[in-house]
Amino acid sequence: MNQIIAEIPKNALEKVVATMGEYKGKPRIDIRVHFQPDASEPDNWIPTKKGINLSPDMWPDFKELVGKVDKAID
Repeated sequence: MNQIIAEIPKNALEKVVATMGEYKGKPRIDIRVHFQPDASEPDNWIPTKKGINLSPDMWPDFKELVGKVDKAID
């Protein structure tokens, strides 16, 4: 079972969700867009194919990438 680490609202029907979990017995970090197919079911969020899945070994490189994006934005 994946553990939700953080969520960022994207719009009324989408959000970005970061989770920690396992795949084939190995730890994984997943950052993925989830959508709400039916507004009448506010607790029903479904993951999409839009996202990335990283091993913890890749996390330092990903943080470096984010830092470069920060500098590019400034």
